[in-house]
Amino acid sequence: MLRRSLYFLGLLLIVLTTSSCGGFDNYQAHLNEEFCLSVGQSAFVTEEDLGVKFIEIIEDSRCPQGVTCVWAGRVTCLIDIIEAGSSYKMTLTEPGLTDEYSRERCESYELAFHVTPYPQAGEKIYQETYRLHLIISKLPESTEIIASVIAEPFAFEGQHITVVGYYRGWDLLQEANTAPPVTRSDWVIKDLTGAIYVSANSEAKVPDGLRPDSLQNTGIILEVKGVVRVTKEGRPYIEATSIERLS
Repeated sequence: MLRRSLYFLGLLLIVLTTSSCGGFDNYQAHLNEEFCLSVGQSAFVTEEDLGVKFIEIIEDSRCPQGVTCVWAGRVTCLIDIIEAGSSYKMTLTEPGLTDEYSRERCESYELAFHVTPYPQAGEKIYQETYRLHLIISKLPESTEIIASVIAEPFAFEGQHITVVGYYRGWDLLQEANTAPPVTRSDWVIKDLTGAIYVSANSEAKVPDGLRPDSLQNTGIILEVKGVVRVTKEGRPYIEATSIERLS
């Protein structure tokens, strides 16, 4: 009796494991919820016209557990993104020796991903054994207001506005392409239409961890609420009252 119970328990575990890793092709996934694919399997996000297929592992040089390595290594997988009837291939690369999800952006989506199993010393991982764990989330939509503020600064002077866009630090991508209007520490935010400075003397401060000299931070999306101010030379900028990190 005990042996039979253990047998059925084993079958149940196999079913649960397979289901949680997309055991069937065309697996139905959801935004902001983790799902898992094996090589060759596809999933479609039910809320979006979006699909993803795990094609293969291109490279796995991750440092095995319990081994001292000079380099942590990495694992790179190839996926196929299907959006609105079109498909294109994309590589996802995760560093070794980490338990955190890696992240890549694809159009208006962010893909958080993790590849299992992790290498063990002396053991080979076959393609059919790999699993790609994914969480797909939709990026916040940028506003379209900055160009209007730049074109008619005095029409916006003193007005409260909200800007959703990319943090660009000290104009690292030269999109504002002017000197800081208030202090040398003023920083730039960019929406779909243009880039504008935010005063470093604002009531609201940049969220912790964002460095104005770091190119790695230029992909971070912020929501900035504030008041439009205009310099004597007619250059607009934002005096921020609140800053929220959205991605």
